[in-house]
Amino acid sequence: MNSKENEQPADVIGDILNIVHNSVILVDPAERIFFANNRTAEMFRAHPDQLKNLDFSELFMPEDREFMLPNILLLTRRKQEFETEIMLRCLDGGSFLGILFCSVFSWDNDECIAITIHDSSKMKAIERTLRHSERVAFLGHMLDEISHQVRNPIQVIGGLARRMKGTVGTNERYMDTIVRESGRLEKLLDTLNAFIRLSRPRTSIVFMAELFRVVQPRLEKIAVQHGISIKYHYDEIILSKAILADLVLIVEALEVVVTNACESYGEKYPGDSIELWLFDPGQPDCPGAIRIIDHGCGIKAESLPQVTTHFFTNKTGHIGMGLTFAQRIAEEQNCQMEIVSVEGQGTNVTFFLKKERRRPLRTERLE
Repeated sequence: MNSKENEQPADVIGDILNIVHNSVILVDPAERIFFANNRTAEMFRAHPDQLKNLDFSELFMPEDREFMLPNILLLTRRKQEFETEIMLRCLDGGSFLGILFCSVFSWDNDECIAITIHDSSKMKAIERTLRHSERVAFLGHMLDEISHQVRNPIQVIGGLARRMKGTVGTNERYMDTIVRESGRLEKLLDTLNAFIRLSRPRTSIVFMAELFRVVQPRLEKIAVQHGISIKYHYDEIILSKAILADLVLIVEALEVVVTNACESYGEKYPGDSIELWLFDPGQPDCPGAIRIIDHGCGIKAESLPQVTTHFFTNKTGHIGMGLTFAQRIAEEQNCQMEIVSVEGQGTNVTFFLKKERRRPLRTERLE
């Protein structure tokens, strides 16, 4: 095969193989590479010149060269083709998991081997994500069933306690505690069920004007219930901006944040208003943002990283899932929720809303 050391397949064949997205390698009987397409150089992080006349074994991990490689070549020659999955070595010292398909072919009266390689690393990552999603779904169903089983006795206990209040021989303080804690457990179950059943976002193009029109009366209702007013800040330009969002879920997230803002006021931190800003954050992929500002109790610096975790709360009688809901809604729509707070001064919560990310190929007919 010395005559093939510098010989390439016919130009047309080489051009075709360079179009192929997978790695294509041709190996001579001496197990040296006499052709590798452009994708091979990318996959093995090498310059094309490094692959010319390279011993095929250099693409294998050192521990696989003694047995694995000879066995692959033997089985390929014996069966005329062979397929396997193996960790391969990049020429820069890295590695990746690849699927090899080897087959025998004749080239200039010599028996050579053609190898195509598919990088399966991304596929494995997708499989891991899928398995994680399946586990989460399983846990969700299990929690749903547990919630159903627990709710009935809690309701019975709470109902009996309410009936017994005021009857002769009962301790009113104990009855009040049972009723209160039963109600708290029911509220916890309701919150967990709502979190589990939170629908996946169905995004569409939404103009900021439409978002504002839908959310304003709902936020006003929450504010009135807390004796708080809302001050709005925006201009006509921002209302004309379009975002990609699930309108229903974004509104739910904003309701949670406004509720928290209203509850930040109290005897120690009195206040009668919160602010809602609609503005352009000046980011290429973010045409609009919504910021909710309160001047209430604020959040301690050490607590700030935990405020979106499950069941974290500093408020008596609260479940601590509100901001967890909002964070999940934002993440699943590829939005960003940012919280800035100073204890004793107030909190700013900002949603950075994303624009249409789909290519024109999917969204419009090309001329």
